[in-house]
Amino acid sequence: MNFRLVILVFVLSIPLLLANSNVVSSRDTGSQGGCFPGTYLVLESSGTQSLWTLSQDGAFNVTSSAESAFGFSHIQGVWKKTGARDAKARGFDFNFSETPVNGGVPPAQIARLDIAMKFAQKCAEMEGRLELRAFSANDDPLNSHTPAVAFDSFSGRRVTMD
Repeated sequence: MNFRLVILVFVLSIPLLLANSNVVSSRDTGSQGGCFPGTYLVLESSGTQSLWTLSQDGAFNVTSSAESAFGFSHIQGVWKKTGARDAKARGFDFNFSETPVNGGVPPAQIARLDIAMKFAQKCAEMEGRLELRAFSANDDPLNSHTPAVAFDSFSGRRVTMD
């Protein structure tokens, strides 16, 4: 009889264990960005427009209207939540070399964007500031001591399906 009681208690506790794992899962999501992940249509004060995607896993991707005009690649990098409504991102792109070297096409330059974002209450809007750093192809773009060569501010709105 005691064995049946143990089995019954175990079976009845399964829904509680599953509910608790859902709570933990949603807490993990919140700690990694909460409502921040998504795609945003961004307008820089320079007039450049772009689509920024902040993925749940911390990946950061940008497609910019300036890519073709200035000859650089899509921007890719990482982002993280830094406050209740704040996040930082770091993205890299390659400026294209016009001449292949040894059968390859090394970049003429590597650019790094360091971005600080502040989100509105429901993350439907955001704004912030970015700093651009430029590196020669032989420099280390992960070096955080290189001075910024340009600054810009931006605002963005979340892309949604209505």
